[in-house]
Amino acid sequence: MVALDLTPFGFTPTEGLVYRVLLTEGPGSGYAVARAAGLARANAYQALEGLLQKGAARAEGERPKLYRPEPPAALLAKIAADHGRALERLGEELDGLAAPASPTLVEIGSARAALQLIGHDVARAAVSVALLAPAEAFPLLAPSLRRPVAAGLPVRLVAVGSVAIDVAPVRSVSPREGWEGIPLVMAVDGRSAVVAERRGADVRGHWGTAPAFVAAARDVIDAWGDS
Repeated sequence: MVALDLTPFGFTPTEGLVYRVLLTEGPGSGYAVARAAGLARANAYQALEGLLQKGAARAEGERPKLYRPEPPAALLAKIAADHGRALERLGEELDGLAAPASPTLVEIGSARAALQLIGHDVARAAVSVALLAPAEAFPLLAPSLRRPVAAGLPVRLVAVGSVAIDVAPVRSVSPREGWEGIPLVMAVDGRSAVVAERRGADVRGHWGTAPAFVAAARDVIDAWGDS
């Protein structure tokens, strides 16, 4: 069985394999999981304990313990929140070291990269946040959105599709002509923006800090939100 690749997020290859077994085979004892994964029992139990500690699984009962996976959406939200906090700490450290910023444009090549960049910038917002995104992105970005909302900043959220989160109201809109995919656009303060689109599972676009780029991103969000 091919392991689920969770290694970029701090999991071991064996933990990724065991999490996939829990998802595909259903809850089970450590012995059952070891058999399904083709692992020695000691390795399976070690991976299960790692999943418990990282919030990817839970255990019920005593003899034997029954291990259940956390739903994929819950795991994605936890990973997004954890990485958002780590990026925020790194940003604070780099702010103390960096030379004065110059306009920058960075290519985005994956959904994960886009969500990490957006989550990082949104959590550090000091003036305002505007976001236009596929509906399924909002639950993943909710932990980052809580900070500017709690600070009382103007936050404008527009979803392509129907979505409801407990952080702030989200305006739902339908897809429009002119975009081959679904837009993923962010503008934070006057300092950074993302202009990208999702086509299937792929996300392509750019993150930038040039004032004209940020203004263009905000105009796109306003145009969709006011339609």
